[in-house]
Amino acid sequence: MPVFSHFYSKISCMLAEISTNPPVSANKEACKKKTEDITEELDELQNRLYAEGKQSILIVLQGMDASGKDGLIRDVFRLINPQGVRVQSFKKPTEEEMDHEFL
Repeated sequence: MPVFSHFYSKISCMLAEISTNPPVSANKEACKKKTEDITEELDELQNRLYAEGKQSILIVLQGMDASGKDGLIRDVFRLINPQGVRVQSFKKPTEEEMDHEFL
């Protein structure tokens, strides 16, 4: 069995402690502006990572069917060079995969 310990994050977080509800102060225009800012930052990071040629960014989206994952990918990555993005979907987990933590 391969060892994936080099993929573990040094930052620890408990997903159960993170609220999935939007903040009360959130509004659509502020969210659109934040998305634009994030998109510009991702574009810059993508260029730097490509130039370095050593590291990558892994973004994991988890949600129920029809929860908006595809739309989020389109909105956030629309200004990013598509040659530097790979999207992978995962189907129903196997029995072995079910024995491990989700993320």
